[in-house]
Amino acid sequence: MMQHIIRLMQLKIRYKKDFDKYFTLIFEKPAGFAFYPGQYLDIKLPVNDPNGDTKGGDTRAFTISSSPTEDFLMITPKKGISPFKKFMENLKTGDSMESSHPAGTFTLDETSPAVFLAGGIGITPFRSIIKSCLDEQISTPITLIHSNSTDDFLFKDELEKWKQSLPNLNIIYHNSSQNGHLNQVPVTSYQQPIYYLAGSHSFVNDMAKLLIDSGIDETNIRYDRFDGYN
Repeated sequence: MMQHIIRLMQLKIRYKKDFDKYFTLIFEKPAGFAFYPGQYLDIKLPVNDPNGDTKGGDTRAFTISSSPTEDFLMITPKKGISPFKKFMENLKTGDSMESSHPAGTFTLDETSPAVFLAGGIGITPFRSIIKSCLDEQISTPITLIHSNSTDDFLFKDELEKWKQSLPNLNIIYHNSSQNGHLNQVPVTSYQQPIYYLAGSHSFVNDMAKLLIDSGIDETNIRYDRFDGYN
């Protein structure tokens, strides 16, 4: 039986920003709202979408792309053609929606070096984590590899700016249309890093197989598979 979230809180849109393939919703942060970088929200809208995920036709999971250190709450969905996505894209400043409280365990282990592998929209949890590391002065060594089908890398301007104040952060941008899919384990100077994989099911599965086939212990791999609804 499909389970729907219980109404827990309302999120009010402060403003919306459109990109080529994505859009960002900035919400007023509810009083006392707390979460860990990398967690997600279940968003519920008054729409019935039969092509939804296992949460049901009116509910979808979205990673929080803002950091707990910021005074707003943000999600950055990929644009789509489904009734749910179209309804969400047409929301305006001042509109509200229902949401669960944050959930998920795709969070940074600060005690081990990290390699972030992001496929397309999979960059969203890493934006949250990296911004938190910057503001909290966390010195965990991080290599971010963002694979995208074009040179339009989401959040690139912010990440490049933050990198100037985060000497422990290294970023590699990979255009898969020009350079092919990632097909080798990232080379780092870290000893036994933890690999964090975020993106579509196919991207995460391919990267996990690549790592495991290369001898990486599966206990050192974390997963965040994004559902592929449109």
